[in-house]
Amino acid sequence: MILIPGCLAVLGLGALAVWLAAVPEVALEARVPGLDKPSDLRARETSAEPVELKGRLTVGEGTPSRIDGSWSRFRGDRFDNIYDEPTPLADHWDGLPPKMWSIEVGEGFASPVVRAGRVYMIDYDRDAKEDVVRCLSLDDGRDIWQFRYADEVKRNHGMSRTIPAVTDTFLVTIGPKCHVACLHPETGEAYWLIDLVQQYGTVVPPWYAGQCPLIDGDRVILAPGGPDVLMTALDAKTGETVWETPNPHGWKMTHSSIMPMTIGGR
Repeated sequence: MILIPGCLAVLGLGALAVWLAAVPEVALEARVPGLDKPSDLRARETSAEPVELKGRLTVGEGTPSRIDGSWSRFRGDRFDNIYDEPTPLADHWDGLPPKMWSIEVGEGFASPVVRAGRVYMIDYDRDAKEDVVRCLSLDDGRDIWQFRYADEVKRNHGMSRTIPAVTDTFLVTIGPKCHVACLHPETGEAYWLIDLVQQYGTVVPPWYAGQCPLIDGDRVILAPGGPDVLMTALDAKTGETVWETPNPHGWKMTHSSIMPMTIGGR
């Protein structure tokens, strides 16, 4: 009677050893973000078929606030993610903090910037199938102006993801499908509007563009990550190319943003 359990134990251990030593016949592949979408949808998102870009400006009833302060780009005015204006902050509330105003926006992870009493953000209107650059009053959230252009974006964990950059003269945004708009921050009038996919062969990243633009004086610095151009500087007024860097390794646009830095005193 003792032999039967012992034999079963030996057979079980032998079967386990054979199973562990076996080479799996199923080939495993790394899962690349975005490949879970249908191939025809991926093809449409990366297509560079020429499309005439036209924007539409509408003026709202909002007015700029007299409140001072600035948060003009990704990571703030000095790129250090620190706001050091002397505005006093409350150290407690009796209950929840008071809500000054709120507005409805489209899905996404985009954040606003603030300058000269105005709030700027890039939004998406699913019904109209348009990217919407919005200038809001810091006082009450009413639209001062909106600049729209056609952009058919499928819902993919939201749409808008980027943070504008603004100075006294220029406002630059990057839409979910890599459309770049340079506008006047007070009036919303367009200096230029380009499509990085058409102009540089940029591949729209999975979950759409997450790169935030950089304004350096009178230049707009972008990283289109096209077959021939990794980074470029454009004249902020005209959109003309100032300089380009090659892309010998074929790096593609990611969700990273360009940051200035000083290395070796340069």
